[in-house]
Formats: sequence, C-alpha cells, structure tokens
Amino acid sequence: LVSLLGTAMSGFAMTIWAYEKAGTATALALVGFFFVAPMLIVSPFAGALVDRHSRKLMMVVSDLAAGVGTIFILVLYTLGSLEIWHLYVVSAFQGLFQAFQWPAYSAAISTMLSKENYGRANGMMALAESASGIFAPLMAGALLGWIGLSGILIIDIVTFVVAVGAVLVVHIPQPRQTE
Repeated sequence: LVSLLGTAMSGFAMTIWAYEKAGTATALALVGFFFVAPMLIVSPFAGALVDRHSRKLMMVVSDLAAGVGTIFILVLYTLGSLEIWHLYVVSAFQGLFQAFQWPAYSAAISTMLSKENYGRANGMMALAESASGIFAPLMAGALLGWIGLSGILIIDIVTFVVAVGAVLVVHIPQPRQTE
C-alpha cells in the first residue's frame, strides 16, 4: 500500500507537471503509451522468466528499477533540465521492469499462503490498489503546493525503499525446479 500510494502520488504530480510544461494532452497520452508498450511486449516472456528465477529477486529488481527512474527524474527536475521526452524514456524503462512485478508478486503470494487465504489476499491487494488510486491524487494535490514536485518524488523514493525492505525481510519460498 505504501509503495502504491507513493507511486500513484508521483504519477499524478508528474501528470500535472507534464501538462503545465507541454500544454497538451498528447504528451500525457505518450507517457502512458511508453509505459504500457514495453510492458505489453515483455509480459508474455516475463511470466516464464519469473517461474525460472527467484520471485523475491524479480520483485526487488522491479522496485529498484522504478526507484532509479524516479531518482533520475528528480535529479533532472532539480537541475532544471527535465523535459517531456525524459518522461517517455523513464516510462518505457519502468514499464519494462513493471512487466515482471505482477507475475512475481502473484507467484510469490501463491507460495506463501494456503489456498483458503488466496481470496483474502486478493481482496487486500485490490483494496490497496483502489485506496492508492483514490487517496494518492488527493494527497499529491494537497502536498504539491506545499512541498512541490521534488518533495513528492522524494516521498515516492522513500516508499520504494520501504517496499524493497519489506520484500527483503519476508521469506518467499522458491518452488522446486522441474524439467
């Protein structure tokens, strides 16, 4: 929930920045396109790779890639050199790694819980996603004037650290490899 909230706040704040910078909805649509396109291209292979490698590693690498992208945007913004095309590149980079996040998370949950708890876990994840979708724009909008885009990006980076820390602390069983 913490990481989803930080990421959604950052996404909302970047949307506001991109619209102010470009003044067109096309720029916003392209940011979304460059995030989704690599994810769609890589997703068919991501599940197979997740099944053959450590799910914990896949989740950590995915979160770290998203964090690196956010740090890159923060540095460029702080230096006053952030441009719309930077968002396209970072979105593509983050989308590429995001393709591994959901399969790794789903596979990890199925190894950590008993079958009777799958529904509860799914409900909790849906609640976290919905809550972040509702509260993140409210929080980002309220905080944007106070701490600015830099502050919101820093919050996002902190939430990535929390997410990676949580994944590193939790034991995620790796199923036995079969032919």
